[in-house]
Amino acid sequence: MRKFLALLLALTMVLGMVPAFAEGDGPTIVHVLVPAHHDKITGMMVEAFNASHDDIQVEYDASAVGWDGVSTKLITMLAGGEEVDIACVSTSYYPQFVDLKQVLDITEHAEANYSEEEYYWSVFDGLKVDGRLYGVPSSIYTLVNYYNKDYYDEAGIEYPSLEWGEGAWTFEDWADIARKMSHGEGMDRVYGAWIEYQLERTACFLFPEGLNYWGEDLKPQFDNEEIRAIHETVYSMLHDENVIPDNDLVSTAGASQLFADGVVANYINGTWEHSAVAAADFRLGVCPTPGGVTVGYVDVYIPIATTKHEEATLTVLDYFIGYDACVMKYQNNELGPQVNKKATEDCKDSCFSGLEPEEVDCIFDSLANCIPLTVFPQWAEFLEEYLLPVSTLLRTGEYTVDEGFDELQQDANELLGF
Repeated sequence: MRKFLALLLALTMVLGMVPAFAEGDGPTIVHVLVPAHHDKITGMMVEAFNASHDDIQVEYDASAVGWDGVSTKLITMLAGGEEVDIACVSTSYYPQFVDLKQVLDITEHAEANYSEEEYYWSVFDGLKVDGRLYGVPSSIYTLVNYYNKDYYDEAGIEYPSLEWGEGAWTFEDWADIARKMSHGEGMDRVYGAWIEYQLERTACFLFPEGLNYWGEDLKPQFDNEEIRAIHETVYSMLHDENVIPDNDLVSTAGASQLFADGVVANYINGTWEHSAVAAADFRLGVCPTPGGVTVGYVDVYIPIATTKHEEATLTVLDYFIGYDACVMKYQNNELGPQVNKKATEDCKDSCFSGLEPEEVDCIFDSLANCIPLTVFPQWAEFLEEYLLPVSTLLRTGEYTVDEGFDELQQDANELLGF
């Protein structure tokens, strides 16, 4: 992260120094940067776009691993004057790029081209900074609870409700069922639940209770006793009760593979994992996260302010969230729900394979029952320098909940000036 911050500083020194070159003969080339896990679907979209456009061609780079890798590579490219017109970044980094004025303001373009009839406008509203829009959603993600229906049947336990909000199962329900479903020893152990002990993820347990890590004016809430109590329960399930598989097992096998192999009964993760679990050799189910209010994530295509061909860049941006591209994502079980309404309505019967129609509806209903993580210009620094390292120490048992949350409270206070 210190390298990333140094690159940010270097970039601020060269902003405005990148020369504008005249377009040459031939089609306009739009350069796109995406993370490695978007390689497959981006390649398919780019191939389709290039086949239907003679005047614009897209070239993409999917060599960067992870969101931190994409953001670091983007900073390096911009500082070095390399051509990049669109980048796909996580919401963690989006506010920083906006704050440094590295992104085009597309507010008027969006209002003229993205109608409320065609798109879920609430998602665009969630990306606005001071009332202005600087990017479009690559996909909309929520956390849901996938589960093994065969295990529920064997245990004689009723499937969780598909209702969000007050009709959902509770945190206590989830923990009790997870304990009941945990059995066996060693390699034959079945674990009742899995959620990554990472505080961005466990926020799904806080939101239904009206809790958040950040209070009024971003005042840190890591000293909140209710928040700590929830994490104490999950910590005990992981380290004391053997209900959640430990860090070593997950690191070796992978969480989604453990679920697909029947080692885990209930699996809380984002809808971005659906293609990884859909091929499981059991009856797959999905339901709301406990409490019925989940975490929402929106990764963002941002058009870069230094682009030499703004019109072509916006044409590609429009395509990436247009009907054809969104249908392509649905048909390939890639990247979760999309912002295009018609594509979503037309694909509901064929996307999210392995689920019953009412369960597919449950996934889409999560979009109206999610709260985005609170992000701010210093968020990426806090995430990489403090929250993720402390989460790892909690996950491995090197910190107690009080030790981890005391450290986060102090770090957040210092970072934000409280």
